[in-house]
Amino acid sequence: MWKIFLVLGLGFLVGFSGQLTEKGLRINARLQTVWLMLLIFCMGVGIGRNQEIIQALPSLGGKAFLFALFAVAGSIAVVFLLTKLFLPKGGTK
Repeated sequence: MWKIFLVLGLGFLVGFSGQLTEKGLRINARLQTVWLMLLIFCMGVGIGRNQEIIQALPSLGGKAFLFALFAVAGSIAVVFLLTKLFLPKGGTK
């Protein structure tokens, strides 16, 4: 677990120090997308191989949908409230 925090901290320091050029930022964005897709693929493989999850999908699907629905609605509500509180009327900050 400490390795994850170490790598995250190093990435934060590189980003915060502004050492990446514009080209480096573009490469970083592409790498993030590639590794995120690989992570999602590996998670899909893990889920697909787990028979307990496959058998429980009908009941998990509804719960997951409701959870996602409430998460999105809550996020929209919080952004709406924060926008009303902190941004001037009729413009951006």
